[in-house]
Amino acid sequence: MTTNNAFRGLFKPLRESELERIHTATLWVLENVGVRFTNRYVQEHWRQAGHALDEAGLVRLSPHVVEDAIRCTPRRYTRQGKSRALDVHMGDGGLYIGVGSLPLYVVEWKGSGYERRDATRADMVRFGRLGDACANLAIGNGQVKPKDVPDRVVHAIWNQNAVKNIAKPTCCWYALDEGVAADTLAILRAAAGGDEELRRQRTWAITICPDQALSWGDSAVGLVEMAKAGVPLEIMPMPFPGSMTPATLAGSIVQFNAEILAALVLAQAINPGTPINYCIFGGIMDMRSAAHSLGAPELGLLAAGAAQLSRWYGIPNNLVTGISDSKVPDAQAAYEKALTTVLPCLAGADSTSLIGGELDFGLSASYEQLVIDDEIAGQILRLVRGFEVNEETLALDVIREVGPGGHYLDSRHTRKHFREELWLPRLADRRPWDVWQADGAKDAVMRARERVEDLLAAHQPVPLAPERAAAVDGVVRDICEREGVDYDAVAV
Repeated sequence: MTTNNAFRGLFKPLRESELERIHTATLWVLENVGVRFTNRYVQEHWRQAGHALDEAGLVRLSPHVVEDAIRCTPRRYTRQGKSRALDVHMGDGGLYIGVGSLPLYVVEWKGSGYERRDATRADMVRFGRLGDACANLAIGNGQVKPKDVPDRVVHAIWNQNAVKNIAKPTCCWYALDEGVAADTLAILRAAAGGDEELRRQRTWAITICPDQALSWGDSAVGLVEMAKAGVPLEIMPMPFPGSMTPATLAGSIVQFNAEILAALVLAQAINPGTPINYCIFGGIMDMRSAAHSLGAPELGLLAAGAAQLSRWYGIPNNLVTGISDSKVPDAQAAYEKALTTVLPCLAGADSTSLIGGELDFGLSASYEQLVIDDEIAGQILRLVRGFEVNEETLALDVIREVGPGGHYLDSRHTRKHFREELWLPRLADRRPWDVWQADGAKDAVMRARERVEDLLAAHQPVPLAPERAAAVDGVVRDICEREGVDYDAVAV
């Protein structure tokens, strides 16, 4: 589900002059401090593009090189779903909210309290299907990292599930190194039906992250390979003011902007016109304990600043928000997720990952929380849609017809407009106390638990074409055989 409206962009933490100052400061960092690329294969691609690096892999970029690369980056592009109704049009002014990925654990209610256990392959499939069923979440994901799949093939099994069992445009496994990047590309080519179709469909995006401040490691190999193939790249620094970035939010924005733009320059040098998503996934360091917080309000501010800045550049964005530090589905989880997500949405985000279902600093996932997050996403989509003011919506003729002391329940105008104007929840309870109590006095988490089972029972994702599914299975089987893993024991 998407929304397109005039309300978006009303929250502007940065003035125009401040956007210009951040851009100028970023250019200074790129030209005078530089960004390091430690992988030799990546360094060679910098040299092929005409850039000098020092022995440590540091590259410095002149302002005109950076700005030329920004101009070369597509302002909009479409990511195809398995049906046209599921297409995501990045940069078209709409808002798309998606699901996050890679918690290690699942939090479940066990009668008298919550328990946390390792995520499994079955959880990966169920979470992927549940996110696919959530009407307000437009971008899918495999969600959890299964503990019962060997690490050396988990990327292949995760991607197999993503391309076969999720109908929405989806983020694939992080391109961590050359081997993972090559395996992922082989799976995506099989799923798309070849190189040209992969480049045309742009269904699957690959996330790459710097490994240190102003420093890219082996994940930049994934950038190189995916750029060559024309696969959309999610360039995603992880700013943590006070630890990985300066303690000031403005300084943090300058640094992550430099990290993104350096990677963008390389991608456009390799393949001009490579689709880029401007991304961040951040939080703060709580100086009382040195713990990282992902539910802090500053994440919403950083993401809102990133939304503004990326729109100023004309680069589509996908901003990771909606994580909670709470360990279980509760009030803390709800307010942290809602507040950190609504700010960038109002500031003009193209897409944001509400991190559906994620809790505990992103380490755990909850089925109930995922459908609660879908409800939060629905409310946010309604908020940012705003409302229209025109002759029809001002309703002067209706007001005159009803007059003082009347009501609008039987008005044709009401029947015409209430469904589109008034948001109707799927999970929230709006019934009187007596009715709610007679029905079991269920709180939001209890209702979410029931909705999880209803959605999983009813939803069947649009399947991948049989010949492509078979091709994907063949690629994954080869990867498992290469790594000495029994394919039949881990495949989906």
